Amino acid sequence: MPFDSLVNFVWDIPRLGILFLAVLYFVFSLIVLRQIKLMSETLISESSPILKAGAILHCGFALGVIILFIGFLFG
Repeated sequence: MPFDSLVNFVWDIPRLGILFLAVLYFVFSLIVLRQIKLMSETLISESSPILKAGAILHCGFALGVIILFIGFLFG
């Protein structure tokens, strides 16, 4: 039985790494959302609402990726 716990521990390291990368991806999407918000305030154009909507969808997608990774990797 000690060997099984060692194998599980070794497999948890890449799982946590993948989850960490997914969290970094979510943080990146939040940064993109903030940059688009600042750009929309500075440069007013007709495409600003479309860019904001795309950035919000991107954040939702990134959050969904984290939820899926938690479900698949640790479920």
